[in-house]
Amino acid sequence: MVIIIMSNQVFEQIEVITHFHNLEMEIIKFKWRDSVYNVSAVNSRWKIPWHNSIKYHFSVICTKQNVICELSYFPPDFLWELIQYDNL
Repeated sequence: MVIIIMSNQVFEQIEVITHFHNLEMEIIKFKWRDSVYNVSAVNSRWKIPWHNSIKYHFSVICTKQNVICELSYFPPDFLWELIQYDNL
């Protein structure tokens, strides 16, 4: 398992647009602090047990904005968060 440490930890709620294709969630873009980030690629995805459920984490690259971000999704609450980010 690879642990990525980014320099900016935020743990803030975000709005996310996704697309489901062949039972896979594809993250298209997200909005954080009045800015929209276009997701160019998903580097990795993993699951973490969380309060009798599962929290999904994604490492995404936004080349247009020159950042890499870790996002999380908690299905029972439909809650997306930006966990951390760093410049590419």
